[in-house]
Amino acid sequence: MLLLFPVFSSAQDMSWWNNKHNWDGTTPWFRMMTTSAAHMGPNALPIPEILEGRPNAFYEMEIRPEAHLSSGEQTYNLFTSIKVPLGSRASFEAFLVPIEYYNMDTITRDERLARNYDAKGIAGGDFWFGTNVQVINEHNNMPNVQMSFYFKTASGTVLSDARYTDAPAYYVLINAGKDISSFGGIEENEKYKLRLFGSLGTYIWQTHSDIHNQDDAWVYGLGLSLQQGVKFARIVLAGYQGYLNNGDRPSVIRMQLGTRRIKEVENKHLFWSFRYEIGLNDFKYHTLGVGLTYSL
Repeated sequence: MLLLFPVFSSAQDMSWWNNKHNWDGTTPWFRMMTTSAAHMGPNALPIPEILEGRPNAFYEMEIRPEAHLSSGEQTYNLFTSIKVPLGSRASFEAFLVPIEYYNMDTITRDERLARNYDAKGIAGGDFWFGTNVQVINEHNNMPNVQMSFYFKTASGTVLSDARYTDAPAYYVLINAGKDISSFGGIEENEKYKLRLFGSLGTYIWQTHSDIHNQDDAWVYGLGLSLQQGVKFARIVLAGYQGYLNNGDRPSVIRMQLGTRRIKEVENKHLFWSFRYEIGLNDFKYHTLGVGLTYSL
């Protein structure tokens, strides 16, 4: 895929980039870029979703338009995902940002060593896939415990504008969650259930540096959710800590509300959610998303 970028670049006069970044005339331009969350687009190295430890028993397809807004960049994209149960103790998931439109200011463009002078355009994202395996089912004082294994292909485009890494990555997580309180209502579906959940794991991705060709991070997340029937609200603190400390330590607060399927619901297959995310460190965006999920 990298072979395509010199062809694209040759259609521009790149002297502005060569002079601004003191190019030595021999070092491949992508070797000069920083492969970290703070120096790439908002979908390049995403913070993993923090799961609640529950097994997924339904086929689900989601589409979610999103807006990532910061003082130096605006990105608008479509997030898509599919989940498939694999028996009673495992599930498969794949997700992809098939298209995004981005517009950077010149400061952000130059900080990222982006090569498009206009600093705006359209990109296609990476294909991620993985499995979630149930280790412990919640009972008595034991929480739900789940293992997650996810992999990223090098399918994302426009590395020349620091949109995607054009390199593989993977993460492994332990997810745990337990209902800690139940109140209100008489019938089971009328009660409010408060759930505590969290994740720990590792996140590893390939870089384009000649010195460090891989970055390793530990992943963390802690959250609370409130559920009544299909209605839910949740808040999560999540992030990861890379060892290079070059913008590889993003953290966010995620807030969501909407409806979701956690058990069989007669004649109900469409669910919605609203998502708001605040970047705290190495992720300068405010993210808004409205999702629609079809469940079988």
